[in-house]
Amino acid sequence: MTNSKYGQTQKIRLLPDQVLFKQGDIGDKAYLINSGVLDVIVDNKKVGFMTEGEFFGELALLLNQKRSATIIVRQAAELIEIDKKKFSELISSASTEVKKIILTMSEQLSKRANYKMTMSKSDLESKIINENPTICAMIRQIFFRLEKSTSHIE
Repeated sequence: MTNSKYGQTQKIRLLPDQVLFKQGDIGDKAYLINSGVLDVIVDNKKVGFMTEGEFFGELALLLNQKRSATIIVRQAAELIEIDKKKFSELISSASTEVKKIILTMSEQLSKRANYKMTMSKSDLESKIINENPTICAMIRQIFFRLEKSTSHIE
């Protein structure tokens, strides 16, 4: 793993088979994938993967939880690392309504229980139209996870 400064965040480059973090680790950063493919492992079982443009790691920061999955690099990856302070600043930049949506969806996702979507994708898009692009990437990712699987990322 190599780190380099990227504005006020860090850029991380990872090679195949490197572990970014393990299930149960303390989560103090979120990540945005610039390039590459990352596998998502829960309880030693591959449950999905993530690729360019996806945002992850936010549940640990939003809900003060340990990591819910192990993340292993499948294809060389470049990530933007967002520490807890910058993440808080990012969340603070969102409108009150969008912050509430992010928190509600994150809580539901962390429960890994059946969840009935109360908002359509088009409704969500209309609410985030004027938000920071990183906020938009994060909320779309949470929405996708809830829509596709309430057991975990797919």
